[in-house]
Amino acid sequence: MDKRSPVRPDSPARPDIEDKTQAERAYRLMREDIVTGALPPDLKLKIEMLRDRYQIGAGPLREALARLSGEYLVQMQGQRGFVVAPMSATDAREIGHLRKIFEADALAQSIPAGDVAWEERVITTYHRLERLELADRQGVEQMSEWERLNHDFHEALVSACASTWLLRMRAMMFRHHERYRRLSRAKTVMTRDIHLEHRALLDAALDRNVDRAAEVIRRHIEHTTGAVVAALARDPAVDAPAQATGTD
Repeated sequence: MDKRSPVRPDSPARPDIEDKTQAERAYRLMREDIVTGALPPDLKLKIEMLRDRYQIGAGPLREALARLSGEYLVQMQGQRGFVVAPMSATDAREIGHLRKIFEADALAQSIPAGDVAWEERVITTYHRLERLELADRQGVEQMSEWERLNHDFHEALVSACASTWLLRMRAMMFRHHERYRRLSRAKTVMTRDIHLEHRALLDAALDRNVDRAAEVIRRHIEHTTGAVVAALARDPAVDAPAQATGTD
């Protein structure tokens, strides 16, 4: 008979599990700060600074940095450590181009496969986004909320796509595009009627018109990429470090 004491529910967490939890938390916090611009391009990511900012130990922080490096949001500079990935007009165009490919392909697979639950999710996320867009506010808090709702709507549209790898690549490009999109929205006054663009996308999806949906999403992403490149042109300081380090 096994007389070993059972594990108590209130037993302290194992150190390795705690480290993994902290590493995941560090990854999510840093990723959000990089995408939103709170950690700006080319910023040197010193462990001491990150430890003070997030109140997380050096080990989990290094693990998170390695993971972010794999997503190209952070770069390793030899013995000098990590820096936030630079931003450039060249990268903005390439990211926008790739996002068009992945987004249109995922939509083309998702729309015919979508069921009633898919339609309900698409409609619900659209109406939440619509309410904010029609409110016509451009503050920082509204920008963050808009990004969240915009993400939810686009995720809903492709949620019936069965290709796991396509969705992974699409999600990566969406996240990188968001980083550039936030920069452009922070530096410009919104002049596009994005609400109408989203409405056209909704209508095409619900009509199960794959060709029309692909056309709308490509044009939608092209407009965003154009705004991003224009914003970078107005702020050459953002683009300069990428050119200087040969990472364009």
